[in-house]
Amino acid sequence: MKTKESFISGAFILAIFVFVLIFVDFLALMDIHQDYVSQKVLELIQVDITDKLPDWASTSLEWNFIRLSLILKSIFMVIIIIALTKAVRK
Repeated sequence: MKTKESFISGAFILAIFVFVLIFVDFLALMDIHQDYVSQKVLELIQVDITDKLPDWASTSLEWNFIRLSLILKSIFMVIIIIALTKAVRK
């Protein structure tokens, strides 16, 4: 019975962490929406000011967080599914 409770507790904690990651993903995407200037967009409107843009305009930190968050959420969801499956079967 103790292992069943520990599986459920672990799954609950990971589920909360996944929820927090979803919220932070939203914040990162909102920041990207406000600051992102890509080379593709500049070429589309035929403007060449890439050397004058600040580094933060590429929003590389936000994109890296989105990638990392996707990997972590995928791993955590697999762990949650396995933990809940084991808890239900015991």
